[in-house]
Amino acid sequence: MAIAKRKSSSITAEKPQKKAKGVKDSKATETKSASNKATPNKKTLFGKVMKQGEDDQEEEEEEDEGELEEEPIRDDDEENGMDVDTPDQTVPQKNKIPTKEANAQKKALRDERRSHKPNSELIYPAKKLWEKLRLKELPKAERQAVMKDMMALITGKVQDIIFKHDMSRIIQSCLKHGNESQRNIIAGELVGHYLTLSKSMYGRFIVVKILHYCQKYREAIIKEFYGKVRQLIKHKEASSIIEDAYSIYANAAQRAALIQEFYGPEFRLFKIEDKKTLTEILEQNPAKKDNIMKHLMETLTGCLEKGTVGFSIVHRGLLEYFEHADAKGIQEMLEVMKEQAVEMLHTKEGAQVAMLCLLYATPKDRKAMLKTMKPFVVKICKEEHGHMVMLRMFDVVDDTVLMSKAILTEIIKEMEDIAKDKFGRRVILYLLAGRSPKYISPQSIELLAKGDIVRANTSKKDAAIRSAELLNYISPALISLIATKTRSLTSEPLACQVVLETMLHATGDKAPAMDALLEMAAANPAESTSDEPNPLLTMPTDRLFKTLVQSDYKAPLAEPSLHFAKALLNKISPFIGFYVLEGGASAFVVLALLENPESAEETKKLLMSKSKTSSITLQKEMEKLVKNKPENELKAVRLILSALAK
Repeated sequence: MAIAKRKSSSITAEKPQKKAKGVKDSKATETKSASNKATPNKKTLFGKVMKQGEDDQEEEEEEDEGELEEEPIRDDDEENGMDVDTPDQTVPQKNKIPTKEANAQKKALRDERRSHKPNSELIYPAKKLWEKLRLKELPKAERQAVMKDMMALITGKVQDIIFKHDMSRIIQSCLKHGNESQRNIIAGELVGHYLTLSKSMYGRFIVVKILHYCQKYREAIIKEFYGKVRQLIKHKEASSIIEDAYSIYANAAQRAALIQEFYGPEFRLFKIEDKKTLTEILEQNPAKKDNIMKHLMETLTGCLEKGTVGFSIVHRGLLEYFEHADAKGIQEMLEVMKEQAVEMLHTKEGAQVAMLCLLYATPKDRKAMLKTMKPFVVKICKEEHGHMVMLRMFDVVDDTVLMSKAILTEIIKEMEDIAKDKFGRRVILYLLAGRSPKYISPQSIELLAKGDIVRANTSKKDAAIRSAELLNYISPALISLIATKTRSLTSEPLACQVVLETMLHATGDKAPAMDALLEMAAANPAESTSDEPNPLLTMPTDRLFKTLVQSDYKAPLAEPSLHFAKALLNKISPFIGFYVLEGGASAFVVLALLENPESAEETKKLLMSKSKTSSITLQKEMEKLVKNKPENELKAVRLILSALAK
């Protein structure tokens, strides 16, 4: 009776715990059902769609299998008076399965799941090989062995796996690391599928790799695009493939064939192989102009709306449109693209289109274009083709106040970097020296000159007045820059040109810049170091000082005259013997001083007087220096001696 009573009380004591457990389970069930409603499906690592809860259900089943059944209380235990502990029902009891066995079970389950996927016997071995293949440190011989195994695995099955994101990367690695024959095998299997691949999110990268590595198949790929270029150039994925094919891999005939599809349905079916430009086509068929311009306008408008304005094939189409459209058609296109012109300055055709937009635009449209370009002024100045747009802007925008605030202010902020840049310095030099052939190529001058006739109708302000107003605004900043960054600017050949033209043509007080140059030249040449070289002993500074000395009497003349020769002679007179006898090219600076009327007499006296370290005159020392030397050596010293003999 005592035992029965103890057993009954134990069961009674455990009832509340069971109830609590039931409440907890019900809450968990509610939470689980809520999450199932929120996210009904989820994807596994390799893209298999599974219903939410399948994984959890499998985990619960595994846990249930691991639980031991409660051992019933034996009668002999009660009869012997042994205390029986009822298992704690709140904590599940699990079987302790060995780790190796558990891992084996999981692996078997994983392999079973994978076996149901298509091409599973190919995909997973290929991934293991790919993990080795893509290692940067992999030895060449081992990489070749891995590639051989990979090709044995995928050959003949490339078409079946290319549209999967993971296999797309594997094929790309094969194209990158394989040899020519292996690449051609892959490319050959995909012939006829390149159009579809180009539209695929993952497949398009394979097309790019084949275009890059498989020259043999470039023509086949480009031919698959014929007839579909107009649709592909607007496609989110395929547009970049068309751009790469056109701008990088296609030859002139193929580029012409691709761009001809912009002209209308007729040219998608029948290519004109002997005509490579729209001008040639219209010369042969002038009656087709209206129809071609209509379709060209429609295609380009669609490209601009789809955001493909940055592609060079679109720039080519726009340039041809502007060259052949009438005034009404140009204004219609301007209305569409005036705020997108800034996105096409990185190509030659795109920059020319932007120049034409500025040329034909109304003052209101020009203002809108300036606002879009303002954040990118420095970058545009440094662009190989984009800097020409800045030159056109200086030519046509009448509102010089707007130009000063929107454009020149941005240039002044990064003036030093722009002055040292190959293309950026041309922007500053254009304000100082105009269309000087010293700094601007004949082709660029011709391109700028073509717009002068149109500018007469679209701009009201006189060109000379416009240039003078812009120069007046930027001159103080240039003079200040030279005064504060003298050595930095004069040590750079390109920036040295900016220093020279500023001293010759800038307006305002140039004294601060001139004083900085003279102070730098006053240093003792014998104490010149590699960190702070003497300006008259190094290129290109010696030529800068020579030109500035000549600017008082010889073109290019300074406006107004700087009287630089006399000021320089006062600074370097104690060291003139060093410059003549040991300075090398610096002797040309002394020659310029001797030829300048303002400094000739004083220079001659110094050269014919005795030096401090010698009992003979500098003239005699120069004669001894050139004696028995070839005629092509010490040219500057010989010219000085000739001038002294006169």
